[in-house]
Amino acid sequence: MHSLRDSAQQRVLTAPMPTPAMDQLLAEGKADAMGPFEGSPIRYMNRWWRQSEQGWVALDESATSQLDQQAERYQAAVATGLHGQGTPDSNVPGAGASPR
Repeated sequence: MHSLRDSAQQRVLTAPMPTPAMDQLLAEGKADAMGPFEGSPIRYMNRWWRQSEQGWVALDESATSQLDQQAERYQAAVATGLHGQGTPDSNVPGAGASPR
């Protein structure tokens, strides 16, 4: 059963996700945008995703690790008010909700 779940997860991570599907995951709170800006990467299934012409594409583990660091920096900047807000953005992974 464990390998079946891993196999299904690998299929999701290796194929582009249609934009409407990612929009629904965001609306349901199952995915999180790094921030409220155009082109913001999305965190879903422990990976960051970027938008492409084919839909949303999961980044590899190395790129995800780098974006995790950028998300922490962004969260810290938002928390200090550098982006015009005095509190962390609820869409930033780790800011009130755990990343998925």
